[in-house]
Amino acid sequence: MVAEEFRDSIHIEAEPTVVFDYFTVPEALVRWIGDDAILDPRPGGQFTLFFGDRAVEGRYVEIDRPRRLVISWGRGGSKTLPPEASTLEVTLTPEAGGTRVAIVHSGLPAFETRRHTLGWRHYLGRLTIVAAGGTVEPHRAPPEIMPP
Repeated sequence: MVAEEFRDSIHIEAEPTVVFDYFTVPEALVRWIGDDAILDPRPGGQFTLFFGDRAVEGRYVEIDRPRRLVISWGRGGSKTLPPEASTLEVTLTPEAGGTRVAIVHSGLPAFETRRHTLGWRHYLGRLTIVAAGGTVEPHRAPPEIMPP
């Protein structure tokens, strides 16, 4: 059973070109989410984000710098949310001297909704800080968002 789409948005005090890199440059991505990343930001290119010994695996589906990107999303080794099983769409819109970042995560199984809702809210809060030039503690995912 597939859940409703998860939608959220945040405002970041940085231009879209700056914020875009936080989804496409490994060193920038892991400042707010994950521990390590292998990224090839082009259509069909690899998107792998490591959380300790676990990984989100997918592909960049669409890249429209600095306005939009679409990434397929799933967990390596998972039978319930395998790599590329869901889709993350990120839209960056100039707003009030900064950027409105809107995400839509679709194709999640219903039992994944709570975990991804908590996860995205946690990580988007971190992105708001780092993309505006601030710092956050090294990544440590809250246990309620890590899969068993």
